[in-house]
Amino acid sequence: MLSFPELITESVTARFDGETHVAYVIYLGSIGADASTAAYKWLQDLLDTIGVESLYGEIWDFSKVTQFLPDNLIDARKNSRKFNLVTQNIERIPVAMVVRDYIQEEILRGPMRNVEENKRKRICHSNDEALRFIQQWRMNNTAKSASAE
Repeated sequence: MLSFPELITESVTARFDGETHVAYVIYLGSIGADASTAAYKWLQDLLDTIGVESLYGEIWDFSKVTQFLPDNLIDARKNSRKFNLVTQNIERIPVAMVVRDYIQEEILRGPMRNVEENKRKRICHSNDEALRFIQQWRMNNTAKSASAE
């Protein structure tokens, strides 16, 4: 079973489940740019250690966020774009974002540019829904990859 150290700060925690190979990032309270920077650094360190091929999916849980500070939204978008550009084969990893309500959903759709066309990313309303999305995405995309070969 793979293992990797957890990230624990006041505004973000992250852990890698070595059995399911899912990375969990959980934001807490009022989050600023430091939370986003810490989360993306942890995720990059994880991938540098285990490799992209060992990551089954990511769940980013925003349901416990009470406030998105303006610098967080700017920094999160910048970190996400940079991470996606420098990480090879990241398009093979499904990403579920768990939200508490419609307001959080709109925040993630707008400034984070999480749009319908990006099929590997989905907004979900529970961890169970997030895991189902990752499993379904994996089944669908594994089938497509196999038929293309």
